Amino acid sequence: MEDKSKKIKILIILSIIILLTGIIFLGLMYINKDKQKKNIYQVENNTYYEVNLKPNNYFFNNKLEANNYYIANAINSIDIYFNYNLKNKTEGNFNYSYDITATLKSYADNGTKLVWTKDFNLKNINNINEKEIDIKEDYNLDYEYYVNYVKAFQEYFNIKTETYLDVKLNIKINDKDESYVLITIPISDDIIEITMKDDKAFLENKTTNGNFNKIIVFIFIVIVIGILISKILFHKDNEEAILKEYRDIIIVIQNEPNINSNNIIYLTNLKDLINIAVNNNINIFHYQNNYYTIIDNTYYIYILKK
Repeated sequence: MEDKSKKIKILIILSIIILLTGIIFLGLMYINKDKQKKNIYQVENNTYYEVNLKPNNYFFNNKLEANNYYIANAINSIDIYFNYNLKNKTEGNFNYSYDITATLKSYADNGTKLVWTKDFNLKNINNINEKEIDIKEDYNLDYEYYVNYVKAFQEYFNIKTETYLDVKLNIKINDKDESYVLITIPISDDIIEITMKDDKAFLENKTTNGNFNKIIVFIFIVIVIGILISKILFHKDNEEAILKEYRDIIIVIQNEPNINSNNIIYLTNLKDLINIAVNNNINIFHYQNNYYTIIDNTYYIYILKK
């Protein structure tokens, strides 16, 4: 009888393992398929800028190319040429919008504390539905205007701050912020370096991070479900097998027992109650979900979980 019970348990364990393995396999196939989405997009960012200088006796050209150091007082304006393209290799279209913003950010304590920001909306384009995203925008940024704006702020509060101007092309796909091109221009320094950052691989990064989180959550859910299923099945089967094996010592009573003793011990395991009855050569009484036995006016009670 005990060998048969063990075989049943082993079969149940194997079935659960096979089931969970299949679920994990299908889940990983889905995640891998989702990860391959990054290959259907082709991103190309050719944004660049040129710096226009004020008339002076020292520079022969009034326009300087990108990726240099610039004397702030010599700058008149900055020409920014946004050139961004995102192609969709599938049959679907993009539903997208984009905007260009400029944001002043002033910091104190050597750039560690942000104390003031000011946003400027430069351009908004909404509700475009096309096969690919192709943005070509030229913008002449009045550098002196933002320098004077910051000076007025500093003079008003009589403070010195480290200030930067972020010029950003922000792209929304299906009303969600997806990709961007960011140009950062120092305002407060005498010699400045303009930097540019883009999110060229935003889809790949988002998919990769999402997949890692999905794997963790998926494995956690599968483990929890497996534990719950095992507990439910094994708990039920163990108790049924025990009750069936020791049915000769179990007496079913029709009326609710009148327990007058103060000595009541509740057991959490049916096997413990069986051992007490067998070792003392006494019966177990069964009423509804309650199983109990009595030794020296002490009640040992086990309540069977439904």
